[in-house]
Amino acid sequence: MKSNLLFHIISLIFPARCPICNKIVQRQSFLCPDCIRDVERIADQCHGCGCSKKACLCGRNGFHLQLTAPFAYKGNIRAAIHRFKFRDERELAQYFGEEIVKTVKRDFSQVDFDLVTCVPQTKKRRREKGYNQSALLAKSIAASLNLKLEENLLIKTRETAKQHELKGKSRLTNLKGAFSVSETAEIKDKIILLCDDIKTTGATLNECRKTLLKSGVKDVYCAAIAVVPDKIQGE
Repeated sequence: MKSNLLFHIISLIFPARCPICNKIVQRQSFLCPDCIRDVERIADQCHGCGCSKKACLCGRNGFHLQLTAPFAYKGNIRAAIHRFKFRDERELAQYFGEEIVKTVKRDFSQVDFDLVTCVPQTKKRRREKGYNQSALLAKSIAASLNLKLEENLLIKTRETAKQHELKGKSRLTNLKGAFSVSETAEIKDKIILLCDDIKTTGATLNECRKTLLKSGVKDVYCAAIAVVPDKIQGE
């Protein structure tokens, strides 16, 4: 009885909020009704490109990412990722990480992962921003899957233009040769889960994946919060 009363008091003082729009919700609901209706999940996903099989883009860029992602980059999810990525709302890593874990368990249940890593930033970018959202995701995912986290496995060796500011073929060439693997990494014959926030063309994940495979990794699977639909990739 006392525990129920305490829980009620805590709920009044610190009400649960929807992680997408920040509205107050019932604790057991997690998302508010509006966001439940608005959020678009990717059905019948192609794991080569991350889009639905009906809108598969594998033939366009020639990437095969072995990718899973829970959401399409639209509506409230798009706005929430923007807050997470650019407005320092780091607490969203827990929700996004949990959603990614659900899709990893669903789509890659047969894979025995050795560790989790993430798309890196340059040291300069990390200092300017103060955090790497992909590293926060990787930490959440590794904890949920009870896997080793290697946050600094990949190194970004040079500054590049920001992918979201580029269009067309520039997004595909911007990151070529921009990554290396830490000299202290012990990754030979390992199976790695590589995390990022958004998959647009797939150039970032593809370049990181290629870099890891060239370093003796057995295989690399990718995971992201959301996949950008083809029709808005040029935005």
